[in-house]
Amino acid sequence: MDEHAPPPTAADLGISDGEYERIMRDLQKRQGIADPPERRSVPRWPFVLAGLVVGTLLLPRLVSAAPHDQEPEYAFLQMVGDQPVTYSSCRPIQVAVYPAGGPPDAEELVNDAVAQMRAATGLDIVVVGAFGGHAPNWNFEAAPITPEDPISVSWQDGDAIAQMTDDVAGLGGSHSMTTAYGGERRVAGTIALSRHYYALWHQQGDHAEELAVLLHEFGHVLGLAHVDSPGELMSEENVGRKTLGPGDREGLRLLGQGPCT
Repeated sequence: MDEHAPPPTAADLGISDGEYERIMRDLQKRQGIADPPERRSVPRWPFVLAGLVVGTLLLPRLVSAAPHDQEPEYAFLQMVGDQPVTYSSCRPIQVAVYPAGGPPDAEELVNDAVAQMRAATGLDIVVVGAFGGHAPNWNFEAAPITPEDPISVSWQDGDAIAQMTDDVAGLGGSHSMTTAYGGERRVAGTIALSRHYYALWHQQGDHAEELAVLLHEFGHVLGLAHVDSPGELMSEENVGRKTLGPGDREGLRLLGQGPCT
């Protein structure tokens, strides 16, 4: 083989551009060539787009842990006056799982996350089943939605959703709609999780990391924003926390006390 010949392209190999880039990075590392610092990527979990309310987390970094006496911290994505915009506190909130492309334990993960969200908020959140195909608004585009649409959880990649770049582990958000009384409530949540990172974590047996990203995205769907505290799971830069922190729990408790609309 001519060592001076140009490498084959993604089209030559019949693979996606994202997969091609991962293969080339692996080859560079095997040859002792490090990625330039600005290209070194870490998975993250994104934020909110206006209208559609999507929330990006930088996964574990080697930094100091949060002090034991640090105050709990939480923040909300949307406020009307001094109150957060929430899901209705008296309506069931359905969750539909679309496991295609996800890990073998996809349904178990969603059930685990929903159980924690239900306990933390007091809301009637329930998994209604696993489905094929795509849910409405699965790619965060402006598909027609209704207040009865479930929160959908699916596994995607950059070929399907442009925001699912190589450094993104998950995306999550909800729409908000005006109620008959002129208020706002959250509806039609969407969570998209990285096929690449979930395959890696499943191979490593890291159930806690799989669950942490899903919990973080559920936090966004229900109305939590990022915070600066490394002691909270809703921190934008996760320093290794894999469970809900005290501020996360307090914010979720308040989100469960919204109006019955």
